[in-house]
Amino acid sequence: MSGGRRYSAADKRELLELVARSQGRTGWALRHILRLLGLKPARYWQWRERARRGALGDRPPVAPALDQLLPEERAAVIDYALAHPKDGYRRLTWQMVDEDVACLSPASVYRVLNESDLLYRWKRSRAAGTAPPRPTRPHERWHTDLMYLRIGDSFYFLVTVLDGYSRYVVHWDLLTAMTALDVRRVVEEALRMTGAHPQVVSDNGSQFTAGEFKQLVRLFALEHIRIRTYHPESNGVLERFHRSTREALADVELENLGRARAIIARWIEHYNSQRLHAGLGYLPPAEYYRGNPAARQEQRREKLIAARVRRRELNGQRLQQAA
Repeated sequence: MSGGRRYSAADKRELLELVARSQGRTGWALRHILRLLGLKPARYWQWRERARRGALGDRPPVAPALDQLLPEERAAVIDYALAHPKDGYRRLTWQMVDEDVACLSPASVYRVLNESDLLYRWKRSRAAGTAPPRPTRPHERWHTDLMYLRIGDSFYFLVTVLDGYSRYVVHWDLLTAMTALDVRRVVEEALRMTGAHPQVVSDNGSQFTAGEFKQLVRLFALEHIRIRTYHPESNGVLERFHRSTREALADVELENLGRARAIIARWIEHYNSQRLHAGLGYLPPAEYYRGNPAARQEQRREKLIAARVRRRELNGQRLQQAA
């Protein structure tokens, strides 16, 4: 039905009412009803939104010209993307909004970068299995694990305690040995610092199955969740942090333990407070750990609305000058 046909406002309203009646009478899934009607979901939701705003009719022909991106906005997006070559377009979008560089939607940023051949693409790995349900508050569930780091001519061990709800690094340490007692000490410090009693997710490494760690679990009355063998995706939030850490340290020379600690401390501060996380709606972990994510999202929405108003005003002025 949808094809290339043009619908009047009355047609759109009738189809929306038909979908609503069909849902009420049959109980069928929306996608099934739309498929029977030959109506694309994207078009249906666009009509729903326009109906809510009382704008089901065709938009006036001047609107695309008024909403056209400003040349300075395009230039700002390109310059920012060139300065952040490893960030995807969604992260770039919200970084630019937060920093008042350019207030555009992800779709607009995608188009600009695609036209300029600046999209950063990578192949995401897909692990089998199912991760545990996401926690609903800070300190409900922590994830902990070790990561090997080569510093100078030796290997060291980065132990991280990460909050599963906010992805915030609660505590970390760089160890010269990976004994059960050393790992227990890092987790115990995090527990005493926060006063929390979370579930603790770990793998089945000897550090987490040893008597020292079991004593910690009993002492703090914790629930210890050990992931299934050969299913690291169950500890996926920490695996992703490790990947980001390796990427952040890839071009840095870790000459000695002191320099490594300082560099890792700066990286984790950046990760917690500034780096936008895809799993958090492109907000930094600190916003979920101790901030107000809803207020931040509302602030972004207001910036986008203000930018659109300004864009329409400037485009209108320039059209008048060119006439």
